[in-house]
Amino acid sequence: MVVIGRSDRDAYSIAASAYEHWLESFKFLYDLNDLQTPPNLPLTFDEAVENELCVAGTAASVRQALLNQIEEAGANYLLCQLAFGSLPLDASLYTAAKIQSEIMARPD
Repeated sequence: MVVIGRSDRDAYSIAASAYEHWLESFKFLYDLNDLQTPPNLPLTFDEAVENELCVAGTAASVRQALLNQIEEAGANYLLCQLAFGSLPLDASLYTAAKIQSEIMARPD
């Protein structure tokens, strides 16, 4: 899950709220059927960031975080979830535009 904002604080705030809604929806059937959620599921946004499930920040900070993850994993491609929970459409579109213009367009 990736959210790019005009500032790290802005992106983090928007993403944290959306993650709470996503988590509530994700856990719905587990709770309804009295099942334990997956043990590695981050139950807070802070945990999701710490576990590298979510990345939120400016284009520059997100780019660096994703490059670090790609290098550590030895991956040759990346899948990003740009819409989740209650994330507003304009936030997803802003993230997509910044990925295209400031992350993918930069050679490394």
